[in-house]
Amino acid sequence: MIDYTKYKWLDVQASLPESAQIKEKEAKRLLDTLDKKDFTSAKKDILARYYFDQCEKYAQEDRLDQIKLDSNLTRDFRSWPKSSSFKKMVEQVVQSDKGKFVMSGIVIVMTGTLLVFFLIAVLTGKFLFNIWVDGIVGALSIVFLYRNMKIKYRLVKRYTSSRDYLYLDIASFVLCFLLKIWLPVSFDFSLIILFIAHFVSKKKFEKMLDEFTI
Repeated sequence: MIDYTKYKWLDVQASLPESAQIKEKEAKRLLDTLDKKDFTSAKKDILARYYFDQCEKYAQEDRLDQIKLDSNLTRDFRSWPKSSSFKKMVEQVVQSDKGKFVMSGIVIVMTGTLLVFFLIAVLTGKFLFNIWVDGIVGALSIVFLYRNMKIKYRLVKRYTSSRDYLYLDIASFVLCFLLKIWLPVSFDFSLIILFIAHFVSKKKFEKMLDEFTI
């Protein structure tokens, strides 16, 4: 039985093959080889999933014994991307990751705005309703903000080691907090600032994925 959690770059949230659908020894050789490669996590994950998909198709046709990996896996890594089925898989993964990034970003904007409001309310003692209601809203915003931040940065780390996205988020939240303190209550730019940060991150991420090749 293969311990998939050992491979940090493998997206364990997606469905993984059962033992009966793969040749475990070959699959482990593939995963171990990919683990040592200086590829992005997304590239490693897609290469592994392509092999798993092929195994599943062959297994359904009772031809699993016919699928073989090259003794030099580098040759497979070069030939697989030329197939139409592989290109289709890359397109599906990229589109899926774009969608997840956008959704997580929107939730971050909304929950981030609520969190800034709550923190300022705690500092000033001026709550929208009362400390208990505002506290519940603040706690929920922290939970959803944390979850979606994890999703966002897991996606970013699949394609790049750049910390630009993190710096942009930190800067936008700090700016929101400071402006909320300095400006009168009637002037609030938190939502606008966080939305602009999300828009910039989204464009940067989409550009990176549009240029993504294997």
